[in-house]
Amino acid sequence: MRVRTVLLLSLVILLQGCASSNWRAAHWFSNKSDKIQFDLNQLNSDGLQGPSDGLRTLSYEFCIPDDINAVDQVMAIDPTLVVYKHSRGRVQCSEKEYLAIGHTGQRNYQDILNKLANLNYVKSIQEALFE
Repeated sequence: MRVRTVLLLSLVILLQGCASSNWRAAHWFSNKSDKIQFDLNQLNSDGLQGPSDGLRTLSYEFCIPDDINAVDQVMAIDPTLVVYKHSRGRVQCSEKEYLAIGHTGQRNYQDILNKLANLNYVKSIQEALFE
């Protein structure tokens, strides 16, 4: 009985330690938002995908309002973004929107994607497929 209590207490302490530390394995490879329309599990911790001899970043695209404040806001979140005024992209931005394209080859790419997805005006973030 005493051994069982010690084991249970040890397990509780271990779980509390994981929850309170910077350990974020569950977050690391999960989409926090339904707006992110590609599987983050295909990426390694550096934001790269593909075979070991051909790793590459994943590019993504989304639409933002044609407003300088929105442009400033998304570029402050994601320094890899390029914003296109006259391109609709595969996501089919409207005439009143700009196309934004970024990539996962940066530190904390998961946090960046989630911050972008949390913006009310970002409706969807999709993988950019350049054909």
